[in-house]
Amino acid sequence: MLNQFAGLTSPKIKSLKLLYSLVRKLGPIRINTLTEITGYKHVTCTRLLDELVQEGLIYDSGIGESSGGRKPLMYIIKPDAYYLIGVEITNLYTTVLLLDLNLDILDVKKLRMDSQCTGEYTLNFVSRCVDELLSKHKIQKEKLLGIGIGVLDPIDKETGVIINPHLFPAGGWDSLNIVDYLQQNNNTHVFIDNGTNLAALAEYRKNYWKETDNLVFVSSDMGIRCGTILQGRLVRNKMEMDEALGHMVVDIHGRRCSCGSYGCLQAYSSLPAIRNEVVRRIKRGHASYLQDRVNDIEDIDFHHILNALEQEDPLCLEVVKDAAYYFGIGLSNLIFLLSPDIVVCGGTLVPKPLFYEVVSETAQNRLMHYPNSHVQIIKSTAAYNIVAQGAGCMVLDYFTEEILP
Repeated sequence: MLNQFAGLTSPKIKSLKLLYSLVRKLGPIRINTLTEITGYKHVTCTRLLDELVQEGLIYDSGIGESSGGRKPLMYIIKPDAYYLIGVEITNLYTTVLLLDLNLDILDVKKLRMDSQCTGEYTLNFVSRCVDELLSKHKIQKEKLLGIGIGVLDPIDKETGVIINPHLFPAGGWDSLNIVDYLQQNNNTHVFIDNGTNLAALAEYRKNYWKETDNLVFVSSDMGIRCGTILQGRLVRNKMEMDEALGHMVVDIHGRRCSCGSYGCLQAYSSLPAIRNEVVRRIKRGHASYLQDRVNDIEDIDFHHILNALEQEDPLCLEVVKDAAYYFGIGLSNLIFLLSPDIVVCGGTLVPKPLFYEVVSETAQNRLMHYPNSHVQIIKSTAAYNIVAQGAGCMVLDYFTEEILP
């Protein structure tokens, strides 16, 4: 039935869609609460909920507390009614997730991007993963709602093409319509969006939408990016300015940025900036675990850096600590501007040693002078998979997201 919720629908389907979306967000929830929110008569609400139960989309959780009589029905969505595929494509890894309707991860497949990972090779990997994951978990193809794709590079949403994919280790991405390619190979709905926006969406839907309607997601990877949820809605703009945070100036006399300005956060806290600073310090005589891992210092790449952090290489830790300090300054500036209730820190660096701790401490120290600021700075619980979770969430939202009449 979820497939019927998309597009132009009858008044009855709209009512079913609204009730499902409310149960999805607020469940476990009682009929009385739903009638108060929607304004539907009790008998009408009961009839519509019964239809959703019969369709296998919601069910009684059995956790309602009795006040002496019969326990009230407490509805929640049935997470295995349908399934979602969420994908993140970056120049480091391609991640494919099998998700249920609660956005819980049922299985994961990853591809480390290297010189063989052309556009078609990578998309064929995604299609192969879809078949393997559905087969492994004995899921019929009809139970797949669709595939969501998150990419951190700028995209043309009209054509499904990544714009200027120069950071990928292999070619074949120019003019490749990702949406059309995957639709033809998988015969299902395919959606694509900016990865940082999707990460914000996933954190909000999965963890915080009962707590707040104002959230910011920030990440440090190849670039410095942020996505914003304001009044429960993902903030979008025509210019796709998700990288604006990376070009916030944190040192007016600082390093030259790739944009041509000086002192941008991007020039201090992104993976390329960290890699360049590690190489510079080694050339100046600083000792590092990495010197024995490459023949030429210039061959050091992001994977080497990330591995060295796991080995607690003192040089890499020192560089990351400096990068995190600048990120904390930029983050505090962002908090002053947007006043979110919650900031979620994600990205490749967050699970590594030092980065999140220094970012959070630096930002909180700068907020101490404003006692009315009660923002929570939280580490993403799924830093490596959150974009792909958001991509799956985008598919579900396409069918179920509804606003009150």
